[in-house]
Amino acid sequence: MIFVLKLVGYFLLWTLWSYTMHVIAHTNFKYNFIRYFHLKHHAYNYGDSNLPPWHDYFFWFGEWRSSMDVYITFTIPLIILTIFDPVYGGILLAFHYVYEVFLSRNVLDHNPNITGNITRFIPIGKFHLCHHRNVKCNFSFYITLWDYLFRTNDARVLKKRYERQQQRQKALATSVSDTPLTDENA
Repeated sequence: MIFVLKLVGYFLLWTLWSYTMHVIAHTNFKYNFIRYFHLKHHAYNYGDSNLPPWHDYFFWFGEWRSSMDVYITFTIPLIILTIFDPVYGGILLAFHYVYEVFLSRNVLDHNPNITGNITRFIPIGKFHLCHHRNVKCNFSFYITLWDYLFRTNDARVLKKRYERQQQRQKALATSVSDTPLTDENA
């Protein structure tokens, strides 16, 4: 039982790290090198193939920026964990390798055919693609927990945007109705 709890704990810490790095990657400030690496991911065309390109097997994702994005967000924390706790780090590193090489492209992450309740718990298909359309929401990987906890899931972000638009329209309507009619305004 301790084994499972420890594995789940490390998994949650790792996914929190990846969530945080993803949020930082979408934060615009002058020396944000993580953003520089990550923007390549949003420009990448995954094509129609469900098979990974040969270079993915060697954890090289087409060019150095895409590879650095994956290394910083996912791989390096697991290598550090493996140094300090080899069994748990090794398990999560193996999971990361299988997921990143065989499942993350069109199979799960960028598959528009995956919809429904599963995307409320696992950030795949529709959930992840929504992030590609609106980069201010849906930052989680592997589990959606962090987006719901930190209120960055698409429903909350879209609701906030709608409320701000309504407030602006209301303020605009109020300012127009408060303007006295003169020859210039008529």
